[in-house]
Amino acid sequence: MSDLELEDLPTSHWSSWQVAALIFVTGLSLFNFSYSASNIGGILLYLDSAHSDCSHEAICLHSSLWKGLLVSSCLVGAFFGALFAGPLADHFGRRATLLTNNWFFILGSLSCAWSPGIVSLVISRCVVGLGVGAASALVHVYIGEVVPASRRGEHGAILAMMGTAGILVANLVCWAVPHWRWVFAFGCLPALLQVICGRTMPESNKNQPEAKYLARRSFEVVCMEGTDCMDCEDPEVEEAVLESTASWANLWQSMRSGEALLPLGIGCGLHILAQATGINVIIYYGPKMFSLAGFPSSTAICLSAGISACQMISTLLLSRLVDKVGRKPMSYIGLVFMTMSLLGIASSFLLPASHLAGWIALISCFCFRVAFSVSWGPLPYIITAEIFPEDIRAPGVSLCLAVKWVANFTIALTWLPLSECMTLAGTFALYAAICVLAFFFLTFYVPETSGKPLSQVTKVWNKFQDESP
Repeated sequence: MSDLELEDLPTSHWSSWQVAALIFVTGLSLFNFSYSASNIGGILLYLDSAHSDCSHEAICLHSSLWKGLLVSSCLVGAFFGALFAGPLADHFGRRATLLTNNWFFILGSLSCAWSPGIVSLVISRCVVGLGVGAASALVHVYIGEVVPASRRGEHGAILAMMGTAGILVANLVCWAVPHWRWVFAFGCLPALLQVICGRTMPESNKNQPEAKYLARRSFEVVCMEGTDCMDCEDPEVEEAVLESTASWANLWQSMRSGEALLPLGIGCGLHILAQATGINVIIYYGPKMFSLAGFPSSTAICLSAGISACQMISTLLLSRLVDKVGRKPMSYIGLVFMTMSLLGIASSFLLPASHLAGWIALISCFCFRVAFSVSWGPLPYIITAEIFPEDIRAPGVSLCLAVKWVANFTIALTWLPLSECMTLAGTFALYAAICVLAFFFLTFYVPETSGKPLSQVTKVWNKFQDESP
């Protein structure tokens, strides 16, 4: 049985409808991830004392610090969810961990909806964040192990589209639902749907008998080529190899040997730079930003929803191109338009508040989110899930995603104070400068892995390590 055949199991014999159902059900995790993280943008307008009547609200926010804490609290939970998702998935299986993770969404969303005060709301957002972080760390790893290598990027991009749909629905619900508590409560519905439909999700190759067959064959080859073959006949040694999982101990050993340092640096670097371009500022504070540009609150939420719809469509475009064009070319294209868009947003805040400034901000935000959605939105997730060897893939991706949520938290918490210090124009100009830095990082440190089975990526990776500066 060849590596490619093993890698195509267990979905190689599935019909297109079965694969579509698998992608949809799995994608509900990313839908809820995006919905739960981004709905705070519209809710913030309900709770902000500048946009609502505090006499009719149990929770009303006056200071930028509390606003930043409410937005960022979800990201604190996401850090821990991403950090521990990998080892849990190795022990209990990818599928079981993803399905169990839905209870964080269910309990956290209902707790947010019933929160009597700001402190309990912040804590409830942290609980939701645990589900957000775990989903972000596991979904692309799981899909990468159950779909054929030739379509891994396509399916990863479709999953990203599910995530963008979560942002769209969050904006629509904020606009259509009369109270912010119902916006939070809606987050439990996709989680319940995935729990009900979870039987359509197979366990990934990492926990399949075929994968153990491949591990046994690899073990025999190593023993045949090694110098000390006495240990190969030891059942305990063989069992240790076959039962070895991507644990923190394996990752630590790989870091000490230097094997994991470059993939960790690349994975963490991609996610930090993606967050530092300001994408989540535009998502979380999008309605707030449009209101600052002169649009009424209801119009600001509708505009954010429209941009999310266009972003979702553009992510579908990425799914058709990413395996044909390649990861790096799509990333370069995205960076060019992201930089120009951020400069456009910065210039809109240099102009006096007017319809002209508002439309420049709107068009620039639209171009930025479309460019991001076909490049630095989904691609860091796809690339990170590809560059680690199998024995450290889950904890490696978890660590990279945990770092990503730290960066996300930092950007979300500091945007309002930073904009007060540097002005809005200066803040977005800084994000544009980070896009330029990302261009050089991509050029010198990120390999191209499109279309290669995960079992062959290691060979490409070793060659790239030898050639890296």
